[in-house]
Order: sequence, then structure tokens, then C-alpha cells
Amino acid sequence: MSSRESGPAVVVGIDGSRAALHAALWAIDEAVARDVPLRLVYVIESPPVSGGLAGHQAAARAALFDAQQAIRSTGKQVVVETEILWGRPLTKLMQESRSASMICVGSIGRNHAHSGEGSVAGALAGSSLCPVAVIHRSPDGTTTPNIRRVVAEADNGAVLRHAFQEARLRGVPLRAVSVQASHPHDATGDGNGLAKAQLDRRLTRWTRLYPDVRVELAVVRGHGGRYMADNEGPGQLFVTDAHAAQVRSVYNAGSSVLTVRCGNL
Repeated sequence: MSSRESGPAVVVGIDGSRAALHAALWAIDEAVARDVPLRLVYVIESPPVSGGLAGHQAAARAALFDAQQAIRSTGKQVVVETEILWGRPLTKLMQESRSASMICVGSIGRNHAHSGEGSVAGALAGSSLCPVAVIHRSPDGTTTPNIRRVVAEADNGAVLRHAFQEARLRGVPLRAVSVQASHPHDATGDGNGLAKAQLDRRLTRWTRLYPDVRVELAVVRGHGGRYMADNEGPGQLFVTDAHAAQVRSVYNAGSSVLTVRCGNL
């Protein structure tokens, strides 16, 4: 186990699963955009649940090698670091979050889906000190990530900043959602019109900063998490507050999720 202090990097939890490999490929552009290394870490449960130490080390080295090869095959210029860590996956990834620019994990992985601590990906997304991306694989089984739209609620500045950055990085539109209280007696639709006008004004600053990002406005009634769950789908990236009540419902909705804390820039 290394005792060195990690520098800024985009960290990917590798566990030998295709989901983790998918997350690593998705994370390449994040590292390139930030001009930081892509750091692949494999966490061996300590003490191991079963099997000998040599077998676990061999599996870790093989998984990290496969991930490196997949990254190299993209032809993208990114510095790749690898390390094997010992301990609980959630604990070690939380430690990585102290210095990481972002942590990326697969939505379903051998080490990062479930453990005695519950869902590692879900717990990490809600508690990490840096942004966390939980990446779902494409339903057609392809390895190459494909984000077609970014979706975010529009009432949180930190969330909007990251949403616009992701939309620009991926070259996709951003759907900005304003969640309003339900008004069953508003049959005229004037309430939605006013809410859309307010949403448009709220986004003016961001559209000036990101004129290349195409923005779609959506005013919904009720609960934001319910909207996200009802409108989930492959190729969407939901950006949300790590402490928001809808994190779990969004995480379980089947789309990729990026959670940020109010202090994350």
C-alpha cells in the first residue's frame, strides 16, 4: 500500500468489471480537460474475503493492465497512473476524494456496487469531498461511453456550473429543469409561462459564459427526483447536488449521475 500523498487527478475505481472499464473510458475527457492524470486505483478488501493474497494481487494487476490498454487504444493523450490499495473500497475512495478533481465509478461493479457498507457508488456519490460520476453502461453492451444530453436542476449554482461544463465538454445540449410546486387549479398554464420566464432570466449569466451550449428549458411540477426517474434513459447524465434528497432516486433511475457539493468548483 502506498503512503504517498496523491496529487490532483481524475480517479477511477477499477475492479475488473466492464462497468469500471466503461467509467475509465468516460473519465479520459475529464482528465484531459483538467490537464491532470487519470489515476486508476484497484482496492483489495483487507483482509480479503476469500482467496489468497497472491491471487488478489494478480487480479488487480490484470484489471489495471486491461484498463490501461483500453485507454491507450482510444489514441487520446492522457497521463495514466495506477495503484493497488488495501482496505475497504468506500473508505479508500473517500480518502482519494480529498485531493481528486473527480472520482468515477461504474454503476455496477464487483467492488463498487455492493459491500457490507451498502452501495459503494451510492454512498460515495452522497459523501465524497469532490464531484463523483457514477457511469451506466450503454444498453447495447458497447464499451465506448456515449452521453447525448446533460440534465440538471436550475436552482443550484454549483450544479449549473458543472452541468454547463459537462455539456460543453461532451458537445451535447443541456436540459435545465425548474421544479415548481403543483398548482392543480392553474388551468390556464400562466404559472408555467411565468416559471419559464424566471428560469430563462436565471440562466442568462450561464448562457453568456457558455454561448456554445444549447440549452433546453423544462418546468415541471412536483418532485425533481421523480422527474429524473421518469425521464431516465441511456445516454443521459444527471448533474445534481450530492446532498439533495433525490440523489438516491436519480442514482437508481438508470442514467449516469454526476453529484457535486456546493463547495465543488
